[in-house]
Amino acid sequence: MLMKRFTLGIACTFILFGSAAVTRAYILPAEQILNFLIDRLGSGSTLIVMQKTVLYDPGVEGGIQEFEETLYYGFPDRFRSELTAPGLEQVRVVNPDGAILVMNGKIIGESENGFDHFKDLLLYRKTGLLVDRLSRSGVNLKVVSLGRFKDKIVYIIGAKYPDESVPQVWIDKTTFRPVRFLLRGGGSEGDPLQDIQFADYRSLDRGRTYPGRILFLENDTLVKMQVLETFRVNPEVPGQLFDVAYLRDAYEPLAPTQPMPTPDSQPDEVRKSIEDFKKIFE
Repeated sequence: MLMKRFTLGIACTFILFGSAAVTRAYILPAEQILNFLIDRLGSGSTLIVMQKTVLYDPGVEGGIQEFEETLYYGFPDRFRSELTAPGLEQVRVVNPDGAILVMNGKIIGESENGFDHFKDLLLYRKTGLLVDRLSRSGVNLKVVSLGRFKDKIVYIIGAKYPDESVPQVWIDKTTFRPVRFLLRGGGSEGDPLQDIQFADYRSLDRGRTYPGRILFLENDTLVKMQVLETFRVNPEVPGQLFDVAYLRDAYEPLAPTQPMPTPDSQPDEVRKSIEDFKKIFE
C-alpha cells in the first residue's frame, strides 16, 4: 500500500512538472504571435469605419459627450480620423512621415497621445512595422507570458502576468485577436498607464474582423468608448487624405493667444450604454 502511494506521488509530480514544461513550451515568441494577429485580422488595402465616439466626463452636463467619427485605414501604415460635433471639426492623420492634428482649420499638434495608439494593433499589417511601433511604445517584446483576461487565456507581450506596471499587449490565445493594450499616456517612464480594451469583434468579410467596441480606461475608470456603426472594406481612398505634409502646407498652427477649440455636443440615449459598459469593466 505504501509502495502504491509512493508510486502515485512520483507520477503526480511528473505530471505537474510535465504540465508546467508543456505550458512553457507553448508560449510563442512575440513576433510569431503578432504575425498570427495580423493574419487573423485579415488582409486588404483600405478600410473605412464609421463609429460613435463617446466621452465620459463627470465634469460636463449629463456626464457624456458624443461625436460622429470616421476612421480611414490605409494598410499597412496610414491612418486618418475625422471627428465632427457642433462647433468642432477635427482631423488627425498618421503616416510614416509623422502625425498631425487639425482642429477647426488650425494645426493643434504634430504628435500622438496615449489613447491615439488604439489603432496600432489594427493598422500595422506587417510584422516588422508592428514590432517597431510597439517597441517605441515601451513594450518589451523579449518578455511573453500567459495570463487570463475575464474568461479568456491570453498571451501577454511585454510583462510577466499578473504584472500590469509596464506597457504590454494582451492577445487572445485562441483567436489571436488583441483584447488589451496598456501603455504610458505621455510616453515617459513616470507617466501613468492607460488601458485600451477591444471587445465584441465583428466579422467584416472574408475572414476580416474589427472590434465592435473599443474602451479606454484611466485608473480603472471608463473615460471613452468607440462603437462601430458601419464600415466599408477596400474602398477607393485618395492618397492625399493620408498626406501629413499636405496638411502642414494647407493649415496654419494655432496661435498661442487663440483658445483651444471645444465641442458643444449634448448627451443622449448613449448614457445607458456607457453605464452598462462601466459595470462590465468594474
